[in-house]
Amino acid sequence: MKIEELPISEVMDRDAITVQPSTTLVELIKLMRKLNQHMFPVIDKENTLLGTVNYRGICSIFRPFSRSISEIVKRMPFVENVDDEDLNLELSPEMGMLILVDDIVNTNFISVKEDATIKEARRLMKLHNIELLPVVSDKKLVGMLSLLDIFVYIFKEYDIIKK
Repeated sequence: MKIEELPISEVMDRDAITVQPSTTLVELIKLMRKLNQHMFPVIDKENTLLGTVNYRGICSIFRPFSRSISEIVKRMPFVENVDDEDLNLELSPEMGMLILVDDIVNTNFISVKEDATIKEARRLMKLHNIELLPVVSDKKLVGMLSLLDIFVYIFKEYDIIKK
């Protein structure tokens, strides 16, 4: 069978690390650092995929408005200086416990069904410029598929790495 026709269920990681809407910012950042992973699926108690959370969500906490609005405001002659740099932040220690994943979850996410083929998943990855897809079955998270998972499978097939 060609790799393109292979169902993603044979390649995906079924042991996806997840977070819940109640996960605090502190817990999320610790998990990201520990696993060196920058995106996690967000699930409820029934394992329903609610969305994804990544470092961009964390950055969005500190931006009062979008970059495009910021650019427009900067061009206004009566505005002296608008500073929305990521490093010029005013933070309080309480933010780490008060901000929850629920506050920054991306509910406009791309996922793929478990019975999809590698070709379909790769097309979605290219189309949306992403390298990691939540895999669902009846809205329940069943795993994650990364571009690396696909490469590892191919490398094993060609005996580049051991099976």
